[in-house]
Amino acid sequence: FAATDARRESVPLLVSLVGPSGSGKTTSALRLATGIQSIVGGDIHVIDTENRRALHYADQFKFKHIQFDPPFASLDYLAAIDQSAQAGGKVIIIDSGSHEHDSVGGMLDFHESELDRMAGQDYAKRERMTMLAWQKPKAARRRLLQGITRLDAHVIMCFRAKETSRPVKVDGKTKIIEMGFIPIAGPEFVYAAPVGLSDQYGFLS
Repeated sequence: FAATDARRESVPLLVSLVGPSGSGKTTSALRLATGIQSIVGGDIHVIDTENRRALHYADQFKFKHIQFDPPFASLDYLAAIDQSAQAGGKVIIIDSGSHEHDSVGGMLDFHESELDRMAGQDYAKRERMTMLAWQKPKAARRRLLQGITRLDAHVIMCFRAKETSRPVKVDGKTKIIEMGFIPIAGPEFVYAAPVGLSDQYGFLS
C-alpha cells in the first residue's frame, strides 16, 4: 500500500436508468453515452436483451450492437460485459438489466432451479430450503456486481419499472397505498450506482 497526494482523475461511472416501458431509457442511455464518449473516447457498446430493439436508434447514434439472448443468468451478463470491454467498449449500455432478475435464466429462475434440485416436489422441504436455495444465485450476482464495479469502462444500466402498491392499516381499516415506480432489479445494482435517474421524477427523455 502506498499513500499519495489525491488528485482528480477519470473514474468509471456506474449509472442506472429506471422507468416503465416507453419512458425513454434507451434514448437517454445513448445520449448519456455519447456525451461520455466525447470526453473519454472509445466505442459505445449496447448489450441488447430486448430482441434487437436498440437497433431502432442506429440512425440516430453510433454504437456497437451486441445481441444478448436467453438465458439471462448473472454470469452470462458478466461474460457479455467483459467481452465488450475487451473489444474496446469504453461506454457500455446494458438494456435491460431487469432480465437478470426476472426472466428466463435470471435470478428468480436460478432460485427456482435450486429449489427443484434440493427439494424436488416435496413442498414441505421446499419451504425449509427456500433461504438456502438463494446461496448460489446471490453468489453469482455478487460476482457480476464486483465485475462491473472493477471494470475500466463506464456502465449505464437500464431497468424496467412497475407501479406497485401495498396494503396498510389506517384507523383499523386497510387502505391501499401507492408506492410509485419500483425497479425490476436486485436492489444491489440500484444502490451501487452513484448516479441514478428515474422517470418518476421526469428525468428521462
